[in-house]
Amino acid sequence: MCAAFKLSDAIAHALNDGGIQLATHVPGFGAIQTFEAFCKLTGKDFPTSFHEEVAFGIAHGAAIAGMRSAVIIKSHGLAKAMNAVMDSLSAGVTAGMVICVFEDPGGSHSDNIIDIEPLVRGSGIPYYLVSAKNGYDLVISAIAQSEKDQLPIVLIFNANEINTMTTFKSQKLSAVPAYNRDIIQRLVVPLFAEYQREVLLMKSAHMSWKNIRRPETPTSPDSLPPDYQRAVAPYQPLFSTLKKIETGFVSGDTGVSTLSALSPYDIVHTATYMGGSVPLAMGASLAGFKNAWAFTGDFSFIAAGHIALIEAIMRKLPIKVLLFANGKAQTTGGQTLELELMERILKGYEPYIRRIANPADESEALGVLKEANDAADLRIIIANFT
Repeated sequence: MCAAFKLSDAIAHALNDGGIQLATHVPGFGAIQTFEAFCKLTGKDFPTSFHEEVAFGIAHGAAIAGMRSAVIIKSHGLAKAMNAVMDSLSAGVTAGMVICVFEDPGGSHSDNIIDIEPLVRGSGIPYYLVSAKNGYDLVISAIAQSEKDQLPIVLIFNANEINTMTTFKSQKLSAVPAYNRDIIQRLVVPLFAEYQREVLLMKSAHMSWKNIRRPETPTSPDSLPPDYQRAVAPYQPLFSTLKKIETGFVSGDTGVSTLSALSPYDIVHTATYMGGSVPLAMGASLAGFKNAWAFTGDFSFIAAGHIALIEAIMRKLPIKVLLFANGKAQTTGGQTLELELMERILKGYEPYIRRIANPADESEALGVLKEANDAADLRIIIANFT
């Protein structure tokens, strides 16, 4: 006869038995109890996140890099994270990633009542509706399915069942697949959008996507469209300098700096939404990658990238953020912005900031980049392209 557990404990056991090594969490009814149960069971003191987009991005970065991860949040939080959710479908995962979402159907612990299933269904992310009776089994199944299809999976729970007693039979999953760099799959940029969409449709149908014809990978800048060539030209000297340092895992945004993923530079590993590079690098760092870097533009950083910095400090992660500051939104038409806004955001991070006044000067740039790469704590490098 199996012992009876509260649903929160059953979920915790399923996450642990399923090999989840990283859990991110923003407080909410149902999510709190589950997260605390998982931390107690595993003996890990995971911190609480402040923003669900960051929590999702960290877990996604870890899952890409080969560590099984979970996000434990309420339904309102998933709506806040939807930017990261949508791009995670194009980028996919290496290791299993599940998002445990707790719905508050009566609104007793929320500011309002929302029905999360239509939003999840409309996003296209795979999901299960979970009850206390089948909670353990569906969590285990979702981790395995996530790994097979290389997609994150949402599990929707009724938070009112969090203390419901349930039984289960323990299961164990096999080893995690090894991470391999594959920019055609992981780089969410217009160059590969059609291919990634075809792959996603096949994954969503649980069908093999391996035979889908892969697009040619352009070289930079020669085989890029003319507009891309003009945009990337100022960055090429710094890209060449970056090749001289030993980066581990490099994440990017949907921006010009991400084109350093292309040959002959071959630097960036993955890229998602504007500002997503910082939490992705944090996840890769937690997954064991030394010298995890985030490449971001000034517009992307102001829009969303800076949100993750406070958590990098809290988690004591020695990531390196390379900020390409050109005073405009290059990828959306060149809209100008005041770099004073960026400087205001960075005031609280002054001890971690280093600057490259002339990115075309290899000696100056290499000195700053090497110092940052060798540092045991956070570095934010501002490269001046104005």
